[in-house]
Amino acid sequence: MPVIPHTHRKIGLALGSGGARGWAHVGVLQRLNSLGIPIHCVAGTSIGSVVGALYASDSLETLEDLATQLDWRHATRLFLEVNFPRSGLLSGKNFMSLLHNVIPVHAISALKIPFAAVATDIQTEKEVVLSSGSIFDALRASIAIPGIFTPMRLQGRNLVDGGLVNPLPVSVCRAMGADFVIAVDINLRSAPLSKRKQAKRISAPAEPSQRMEHLIANIGKLMPQLQTPMEEAVKRWTQPQKKDTAELSIFDVLTRSFRLIENQITRHQLAINPPDILIQPEVGHIMTLEFHRGPETIAAGARAVNEALPQLLQLLTPNA
Repeated sequence: MPVIPHTHRKIGLALGSGGARGWAHVGVLQRLNSLGIPIHCVAGTSIGSVVGALYASDSLETLEDLATQLDWRHATRLFLEVNFPRSGLLSGKNFMSLLHNVIPVHAISALKIPFAAVATDIQTEKEVVLSSGSIFDALRASIAIPGIFTPMRLQGRNLVDGGLVNPLPVSVCRAMGADFVIAVDINLRSAPLSKRKQAKRISAPAEPSQRMEHLIANIGKLMPQLQTPMEEAVKRWTQPQKKDTAELSIFDVLTRSFRLIENQITRHQLAINPPDILIQPEVGHIMTLEFHRGPETIAAGARAVNEALPQLLQLLTPNA
């Protein structure tokens, strides 16, 4: 496919929330890069903020390596914590430790392109856009799914996941000065059942690259005192039940309930403030904490860009 001609328009990228479905953002960004589409600002909510920060720090390749080399055991250890805090099941310290290892800068101002993470002030019920200060504080606030992660206390506010107020931050991109916005929704579209079995075949983790061996080893050392039975228990919590009649885990109940809210808000926002281009990978069937399914999720993101290519060609050519 031809590389899209250069455009002088300021392009904003809105990356939506969705937990492990966020690996699809990686596939989208890879494909946009291969097409030569410049991104001038990024706004992300929850996992979208994490991927956006890595993209803005020029670390997309590291994120791709991580997504394709995590197996279920390493992914589970990111969420294993012995002491459940009072205001959430997890403190998020393991996941944040991982981010400290893969994001090379600490301040949002040090990123290569303008970036904003969206969170929610749970007391005022208002959107909070974090576009300055610590990257890690902003990301920790943006990913704090209520009930799963404890709120992030920042500047006198209790902040939780931005998906409660703005799961697909098109409006934030426009406020950042984007002439038009490419938005990536990873919740509303699922793959047909016929495609799901085929997709799972490509989800076996790749062999760790030399660059990732140290990082994967560090993940493996998280909570070393825990035994296999505990790991298996968390695996059951974080994966979907095999039968419709099976009892839902606490993670299922919390993440499914939160997703209902996100989806309703996303549909409403798309109706009143649509992006110029909407990319929707077929990943809605992937559960929020299934981070070990990176390869198939990345592939779905790349396919979704190919589907939107006619729109991209029309909107991003100089005379469009």
